[in-house]
Amino acid sequence: MRFAYRGPAPTVLLGASNDNTAFNVSVNGGAPLVAALKKGSNELPLASGAAPDTGWVVGLMRRNESWQGTNTFHGLRLPPGCELLTPPAPPTRKLLFIGDSITCGESVDRVPPALANGPLTSNAGHSFGMLLGQTFKAQVQLVSCGGRGLTRNWKGQTEDVTAPQFFHRALPDDPAAAWEHSRYVPDAVIIGLGTNDLSSGIPDQAAFISAYEAFLADIRKAYPGTALVITESPIFSETPGNSDWAKRDFLRRCLDAILAKHQAMGDLKLAVAPLHQYQGSAGNAHPVALQHEKIAAELAPVIRSVTGW
Repeated sequence: MRFAYRGPAPTVLLGASNDNTAFNVSVNGGAPLVAALKKGSNELPLASGAAPDTGWVVGLMRRNESWQGTNTFHGLRLPPGCELLTPPAPPTRKLLFIGDSITCGESVDRVPPALANGPLTSNAGHSFGMLLGQTFKAQVQLVSCGGRGLTRNWKGQTEDVTAPQFFHRALPDDPAAAWEHSRYVPDAVIIGLGTNDLSSGIPDQAAFISAYEAFLADIRKAYPGTALVITESPIFSETPGNSDWAKRDFLRRCLDAILAKHQAMGDLKLAVAPLHQYQGSAGNAHPVALQHEKIAAELAPVIRSVTGW
């Protein structure tokens, strides 16, 4: 959420379903501060004072995932003399990232040596997708949900909500929260799925490829002609001979088969983006902030190749 004002500061009114949600709050593009919310009603005061001609431009970004709690925006309380301004126009380029907890920025802000886990260590603002938005000066949406895959969840359960379902929702576990795709049409969609599908074993290859193809067709139905980038999991091992490497090998073979089929059809707007391993730590495999920066650096040339940016 972005808004701009001049004069005495408004108060942001937010609701939280529990004590585990947090936002990054930035002013005029400065380094964000963390606002950890409590269950119920929350009031976020903002600074007053002399402002530039464009006013104070405030940005709020939800740091963690909806399964950790949901928020409601109840508006702004405007004191006398506060003037709301039109904020600067957002970038015209648009990127959309579909994935799991890695895409969400889960546990990004773990700092050695403690490597503590918890809701406040998640930070969507430092996820590789948001970093690529900065690289390409593009808007970004993260359509991702921890523990979910393309065909099943991390426990191997197929009855759970998966990416082809939550792609069409504003909240992944709420069937009534339908998302209208026309509200945000991306130039490119980057898909990072497979980590959770393979956490409980390697599925049937033909069935996995078929499910992936069906999902790509569904994305193209929502966004005709958009560029597609399908990528590997940064968690799987690059050392041949172990079971974790077998998962990397399986996923890469599936992605290469999909690419070959699209190339045979003359589809030049689909690409595979290889990824090195960026496993966070012994106690938590989620990549940390520096590793998300490296993931973004690996993906950038592939995105550039299919968009022409």
